[in-house]
Amino acid sequence: MLQKLKINSAKKVVEEKLLSRRPKAIKTMQNIGVIIDAEVLQNLQLEDLKKAFQSFSGSVSYIILSEKEIEGEKVVKKKDLAWKASFKPETAANEFQQQEFDLLINYFKEVKPELFILSGSTSAKLKTGFSLEEKQLNDLEINVKPEEVSLFTSEVKKYLSIINQ
Repeated sequence: MLQKLKINSAKKVVEEKLLSRRPKAIKTMQNIGVIIDAEVLQNLQLEDLKKAFQSFSGSVSYIILSEKEIEGEKVVKKKDLAWKASFKPETAANEFQQQEFDLLINYFKEVKPELFILSGSTSAKLKTGFSLEEKQLNDLEINVKPEEVSLFTSEVKKYLSIINQ
């Protein structure tokens, strides 16, 4: 019950932020954030995904939605959610949420409340990901399967070069 109240409260705050948000062109990519759902990793190796995202220039920060700890990785859990679209101060999600990214990659196919809140409340010049029900979450939607990592990255690069002309 309490978790549902937190989620509903946070969703309202995020939706207001998304309505006022305007994407920006990216001249140089220095900071890239990647939000991954652990369910996507059932069909992929995390190392393969990381290798593909290293092809973007700049430093890449990853966070994974998972109820289990993943050795050496930042993880966000359902219990990390606080009120008003924020995460508890001592969590990896809060640290990730406080960073500013040039590009935020939402690497998930299903919008779960924690993913919606984390992505929606994280500051980025441009947000990209898969085609989702929540159309306002991504500025650039790539219509491929999560298993097609190289196709996803090449499409993102192609559209970024068009946007930045």
